[in-house]
Amino acid sequence: MGMKFKIAVTLILAALVVSGFAAAQSQSGPENGPLALVKIAINVVSNTKHQNVDGHLAIYIPPEKWAAGLKDGDLGQFLKLKEQKPGRGAVFIFSASKDTAVAVYFDGGVPFGMTAVKAGSNGKIDPGDISAAYKAITNEMLKATGKEFSFEAVPINTDDGDSLAAYLIAKK
Repeated sequence: MGMKFKIAVTLILAALVVSGFAAAQSQSGPENGPLALVKIAINVVSNTKHQNVDGHLAIYIPPEKWAAGLKDGDLGQFLKLKEQKPGRGAVFIFSASKDTAVAVYFDGGVPFGMTAVKAGSNGKIDPGDISAAYKAITNEMLKATGKEFSFEAVPINTDDGDSLAAYLIAKK
């Protein structure tokens, strides 16, 4: 009976360790993925443009989809501002009417630049405005704002059909 008890305890402990590891992975996973970068981009928008992002759409372009993003009608004009290189990605935050847009550029998950533009009187974003509005990221831009949002994953594709991580932002 002593041996059965030891085996049972060992199995229970192993199950607890494995389930604890799995729980830790599920809690830390999203914070290392696209959603963590979207949250950084929201801080940048809030600290630089003092813009309410409730109802806006956030789109993440990972390094491996940069080329596909370059061909996209909405995203390409922003991606052309920076060269494609390993580890480089971007988060875009578009208003519901797509008349304002912010792009935050990342190298290896670290934000290094941003641009924010509004559509002109013709309702379109002028590519010249994108480069003119470019700024390097400062520590002031990255400060937590204390605002809380919920994020609803939504399906979105580039013009060529490549799926991207996208979230509808809602104030909690």
